[in-house]
Amino acid sequence: MKHIRLSIALFLCFSAVFLLSAQTENLQTKVIDGKEFYIYKVKPSEGFYSLSQKFGISQEEVIRYNPAAKNGLKRGQLLMIPTNKTSQGSDSGIESTFEHTIVRGESLYSISKTYKVPIQSIIDLNPGSERGIKAGATLKIPQRYQKKERPQTAQAKTQPAQTPQPQTPAAPESGDKTAPKTVASTSSEENSSEYVYHTIGEGETLFSISKRYDIDIETILKLNPGISPTKMKKGSVIRLTPDTKESTVTVEANQLYTQYKVRKKETLYSISKKFGTTVEEIKKCNPNVKQIKQDDIINIPAGIEYNTVTAENPITSAEINNIYNKLYKSDKKGVINVAVMLPFMLNQVHPDTKASLYTEYYQGFLMAVDSLKRQGASINVYAYDTEDSDATVQSILSAPQMKEMDLIIAPENDNHIKLIADFGVANNINVVNTFSLKNEEVSLNAKIFQTNIPHSYLYAEATDRFIRYLGNRKIVFLAHTPELTDKKDFVDELKAELNRAGISYQEIKFGNDLNLLNKDSLLTGEGGIVFVPTSAHKKVLSVIIPAIEALKENQADLDVALFGYPDWLTQVSEHLNEFYKLNTYLYSRFYANPFEESTKSFHKRFLYWYNKDMINASPQYALLGFDTGIYFLSAIREQGKNFALQEMKPSTDRIQTDFSFQRINNWSGFINKSFYFINFTPDFTIRKIRE
Repeated sequence: MKHIRLSIALFLCFSAVFLLSAQTENLQTKVIDGKEFYIYKVKPSEGFYSLSQKFGISQEEVIRYNPAAKNGLKRGQLLMIPTNKTSQGSDSGIESTFEHTIVRGESLYSISKTYKVPIQSIIDLNPGSERGIKAGATLKIPQRYQKKERPQTAQAKTQPAQTPQPQTPAAPESGDKTAPKTVASTSSEENSSEYVYHTIGEGETLFSISKRYDIDIETILKLNPGISPTKMKKGSVIRLTPDTKESTVTVEANQLYTQYKVRKKETLYSISKKFGTTVEEIKKCNPNVKQIKQDDIINIPAGIEYNTVTAENPITSAEINNIYNKLYKSDKKGVINVAVMLPFMLNQVHPDTKASLYTEYYQGFLMAVDSLKRQGASINVYAYDTEDSDATVQSILSAPQMKEMDLIIAPENDNHIKLIADFGVANNINVVNTFSLKNEEVSLNAKIFQTNIPHSYLYAEATDRFIRYLGNRKIVFLAHTPELTDKKDFVDELKAELNRAGISYQEIKFGNDLNLLNKDSLLTGEGGIVFVPTSAHKKVLSVIIPAIEALKENQADLDVALFGYPDWLTQVSEHLNEFYKLNTYLYSRFYANPFEESTKSFHKRFLYWYNKDMINASPQYALLGFDTGIYFLSAIREQGKNFALQEMKPSTDRIQTDFSFQRINNWSGFINKSFYFINFTPDFTIRKIRE
């Protein structure tokens, strides 16, 4: 009987722990002087007994940390509930957490850079995230901001916070490396942010957020160009200035207080009604205050009802729309000014191949300008040789006419992208990064358009498309030994996604020879087979193609497919027939089908214009310039310089590169998430699969 009672007691204990965990999983937390609290919103008809069942907390403890609850709980009231945890290694810069919803292609590294917090801080708040994160899930992110001095008296006014070397250009597809997955950083930049972040909740509006944080709507819109009065997506994060912190909470004599800035015409009585407390309780918190005036800072007992704070005369939707339209008015001028700033290296007697490629890009861009002028567009093009020099870039940007630009094409050099991007923000000029894959300015600068999808997003999208198109086949990885690691990041990502989807796979290791005829496991079961080499090296391709061909010849009815990499595009002419025969799929940011009429026509036009053929490169730079020019100049012509604030429709009719731009976050620039699956089919056709 004692054993049964003990079992029941243990069961009830574990049940209570599980129930508490489930109930608190999505609650926001706040760390105050090393002690962590849940921020809990009181539900209708909820009392102290219900709270004690949910959190294991007594009525006395609730009142200790929430003096405003002394006279009972009110619907919608926010309470500080101790979690019984202390912050490990906490610093005074961490006030609370907010939630980030993971987007496909994001990594702990990219998220840490977005919010300027160390990766380890994210892992500490989200145990298990170091083993992988999944799109759609949420992460708790520590709220970090530049520490400001706390006002010393109740009457103190709030004060606003004060806010390389040359690189050799490379083809946008070259290289296959991602940013480091783990980065340890203790720099001040990593440990503080100049912004406060807020996760948009159910039913929140620009107006409600502006009142909650005492910040004007225009400032919110300026800081977050990715939102508008009609685009307030639940779960997305916006940034606010550090002097718009939701509250400054202090602990005195085991009681919590929040600081509040008095607004125009407010009295202690009106404030007490606003926060669900009494004049007497406010006076207890402010023993030295006899009268208040606008902009005074006073203490309010914790438990304030953020979501019930309303203004006497709330702003109308029409007024909010007027603010937005004033900030982002249509600015179609009729004439488009564009600057192309690239290292043409005209000061060299014999420019190298890279400089020649940039010249070819510019030539293709001019062909796009000519095409649009024939349609009636008025376009001025200013070409500048950056000479791969910081000083030259700065000199170009100082020219008066540069402030009149609608668009700047930037070079690959990271220093130069930074200089041009900062200039773009200051002067409301769109900046196009066509060449650098690793530059991170796009995640912080709203004026940047990165035309090539970054590796992490490319891998995530490619693995998703692999599963949709090839996941019903038997999947066989072909791993060369000794291991070649050029595609390790992609292969690891693909295997992880296959595991999440419950799709099995096998791996065959090989050296200088590969024999698939003795692999009986390949012939068992139904459905086709897709072979996935773990390296794109040319020598690996030369070994696996004969082996798969031999298997196909031995089993004529076997449905075989080969999956490969962008690097193979340079070997298409050498292996075209084999690619057809083996039903080959490649993923790539760009591809110009040489047999399509649009590609043939462009080649003829380029030869006519410049009396030469295009340089044999992947991508072809003249096509890159042409596609980029047509897309951006058409957008500016149709919608004005602020075209990015309108609905940006994907462009799926370009010759070599399609465009489907998306913001990384509400304050970032845009990345082009378009890419292709290129399928060389057994009936000798080439398909560009876009979705």
